[in-house]
Amino acid sequence: MEGSYWAIAIIAAYIIITTVVGSWSVKYTKDTTAFMSAKNLMGPIVVGILLMSEFIATGSTLGTAESAFSKGISASWNVISLGLAFILYGFFIAPQFQASGQYTISGVLAQKYGTGTRTVVSMIMIYALVVVNVAAFTGGGVIIATLLGVSIQTGVLIIGLASILNVTLGGIRGVGIANLIHMFFKFVSLVLIAGFGWHMLGKNPEAVARIEQHHLFSWAGGVGMSTLISWTFANIGAIFATQYVIQSISSLASRQEARKASFIASAIIIPAGLVSAYIGIAAYGLFPSIKPVQALPIFLTAMPPWLAGISIMGIVAVTFVTILACQVGTTALFMSDFVIPLMKPDEHSKLRITRIVSIIVGLLPIPFALFVPGLLKTIFFARALRTTIAVAAVFMFYLPNFGSGRSAMIGLFLSVIFTSAWFALGNPFGIDNVYIAILTPAVTMGIDNMLNSDKKIAVAK
Repeated sequence: MEGSYWAIAIIAAYIIITTVVGSWSVKYTKDTTAFMSAKNLMGPIVVGILLMSEFIATGSTLGTAESAFSKGISASWNVISLGLAFILYGFFIAPQFQASGQYTISGVLAQKYGTGTRTVVSMIMIYALVVVNVAAFTGGGVIIATLLGVSIQTGVLIIGLASILNVTLGGIRGVGIANLIHMFFKFVSLVLIAGFGWHMLGKNPEAVARIEQHHLFSWAGGVGMSTLISWTFANIGAIFATQYVIQSISSLASRQEARKASFIASAIIIPAGLVSAYIGIAAYGLFPSIKPVQALPIFLTAMPPWLAGISIMGIVAVTFVTILACQVGTTALFMSDFVIPLMKPDEHSKLRITRIVSIIVGLLPIPFALFVPGLLKTIFFARALRTTIAVAAVFMFYLPNFGSGRSAMIGLFLSVIFTSAWFALGNPFGIDNVYIAILTPAVTMGIDNMLNSDKKIAVAK
């Protein structure tokens, strides 16, 4: 009981302190530009950490441990492939986005494909970010409810209040500072839990033998090649076209800093995947009869109360990392693509309206938070939606004469419909929805390119 009181006190203090620290950046958010991009207020190291903060969330830690419990070390690829994606992003995309002068993905694509595409891209990205946040609110609400002994509804409301205060007052700088704290405790938590699992395995030869018997440290078998490939495409696409990533990149001063930040993100994110998978494998060896979803939380019940309390801060941090990133990104899209063009507010009113929109965005996922299906599948569906935007972005930067603004807009619109339907049907024929997200805009723009090739040749002449 005394240990429970310690854990509750630590969690409550952590939520309050990080919220206050993030909200303190209100003194720096004096206009909408500072709220959205914090230009030159954060260097490449800070931005590098922020770039990967959205992706090291509940699905990438608890979900990886859960999957590794059954599938072994190959489950770590859902995070390791993010590291690969950041390397590609640093070489090919980050410098392009930084040089564009835009802080929204829709604004970047509008430079090539026009305002119609801008609206469609913005709606797709908002849809994807809200889906991610619904999943994050759900997982976080369950965690808070379990740890504090309150209802899940109360847990969701606690998360909602803390995140709204942070984003509404601090803007992207406040989110950045808060997420730095969250990321620190998240990694400390993973290392502590993995170290405790390693210590327990050292005293239990039967558990080690059980792991070896099921070849959980072997990459053969596991989640399967099809899943590994779909994870890779979804993660590359998500990073290439995620709103929060672009906002972070736009805060940097040069293309070189943008590339450096991307490589830092890659170097940090890969170990997180391996450590999370190790925790799941250790849990199978030590507690083979538990449900896979308990693979990481089970260690908290076996650790000394003070050590469990520190580790629990990392679990709570996982929830806020994703929610804050998605919330500030969604706010930016609503403001730049809908509110400002329609209402045309002056600069004084713009910041006030931005804060109101951020409150609405923070409240939006709460009613849906108790109805989200499989956490990891939902997160990868949201990444598939962003992948379809990445396809258009790659064409714009490296095949500028491929397709047109009209075909890009139609392809993106059809993609979100087909991808959502494919996901709802349970990925028929074993074909992951990410392939639908990639092929739909590519095929649509390819058809347009063939039909209008003669016109483009004539114009070129």
